[in-house]
Amino acid sequence: MNNDDLHRVFPGIDYTPLNAQYPDCINTKPSQNNVTRDVAVLSQLTKEIRLYGTDCNQTEMVLHAIDRLELTDVKVWLGVWLGPNDTTNDRQLHQMYSLLDDHGADPFAGVIIGNEVLFREDLTSTELAEVLADVKSNLTERDLDLPLATSDLGDNWTQQLASEVDIVMANIHPFFAGVTADEAAAWTWNFWTTKDVVLTEGTNKKNYISEVGWPSAGGKSCGSASSCTEGSVAGIDEMNTFMEHWVCQSLTNGTAYFWFEAFDEPWKIQFNEDGKEWEDKWGLMDVNRNLKDGVKIPDCDGRTA
Repeated sequence: MNNDDLHRVFPGIDYTPLNAQYPDCINTKPSQNNVTRDVAVLSQLTKEIRLYGTDCNQTEMVLHAIDRLELTDVKVWLGVWLGPNDTTNDRQLHQMYSLLDDHGADPFAGVIIGNEVLFREDLTSTELAEVLADVKSNLTERDLDLPLATSDLGDNWTQQLASEVDIVMANIHPFFAGVTADEAAAWTWNFWTTKDVVLTEGTNKKNYISEVGWPSAGGKSCGSASSCTEGSVAGIDEMNTFMEHWVCQSLTNGTAYFWFEAFDEPWKIQFNEDGKEWEDKWGLMDVNRNLKDGVKIPDCDGRTA
């Protein structure tokens, strides 16, 4: 709980507990001890923890950890995973309502329904809008004053989708644009403000970057180009460079974002491709909560998010 290398400079952190994928968790359950240790580390980085789903008791374990660690200022963004399977979607939503009925609104900062469902084409924009409207109605019926959001790629947001949520949450990864680490912070800001923030002009809606980060190893991304000379190089030095240009400046201008992510997710190795082995390497730390060798989290002269 007192790691001098960790600084609470991130407005939010994206987090998925180890072994929290259904149905794998039926046989290999996530550990409360592991989640509590994770949350102890996360609390030194941020006051807001974003979850992606409700399966495998992950939300309950995070809330229990926050309670046992007496982290009175840490909030959870309640995540609901949506996909092409109605049974999965209904299960996730039912679990969300049970959590809200049991705990009320107080432990939560908001509700995020779905992540990149439009990008994956799991649901149409109309189908997603119907789910969002239904959730909004249920929150109102329960007298729960929680902001409603969905997150998708910055390119997938439209004026219509923005009208159906309280917060526009865009996943924006400069690494996949093929820009260098030196250019990444400026590119991210320009993309976000011109593609997504403009959708809420003249309204009281908020804007968050729901994912932004840099992989520590795994190859080079050229974005949409088939080849490139420089590109986005996955590495510790490049991760540090992006943080140096992004983190403290974001504190200064009040940018709301979730850093992706605190810990590596080894289960994602299945999505790696030859020469693109970065899917499981986005963490500031490894899966055992060890800060990766050479990673330097900015201290922003003692300022905190």
